Amino acid sequence: MSPRPQLPPADRAARSRLLRLLAAGQPLARASLVTMARTCGKPGCHCAQGQKHVSLYLAARLGRQRKMLYVPPDLEQEARRLVENAKAVDGLLDQMSQTQLEGFVRRKAGARKESRP
Repeated sequence: MSPRPQLPPADRAARSRLLRLLAAGQPLARASLVTMARTCGKPGCHCAQGQKHVSLYLAARLGRQRKMLYVPPDLEQEARRLVENAKAVDGLLDQMSQTQLEGFVRRKAGARKESRP
């Protein structure tokens, strides 16, 4: 990676936002929120007539396995914050990666032109 002053302004801004997010100790989790509707199986329950029980889950990888983690209603905001922070970090890393790859392609094309006789 090039020294910080030589980074394009958009990359410097993305890097600053990324470092602020990480330095602030914002919790994050690479996961997705999934809303699921299920029936419980009790014959007299409203879900037997089509009004299913709706619940929120975090779809995440724990070790090598994908897991669906139930999110209790009192932890919903925390789960949303975990996912939003991870998406922000991923977006900033993607933005910085694209800029660096574009620069690499330009430098590669320039080097190829210079090496031709």
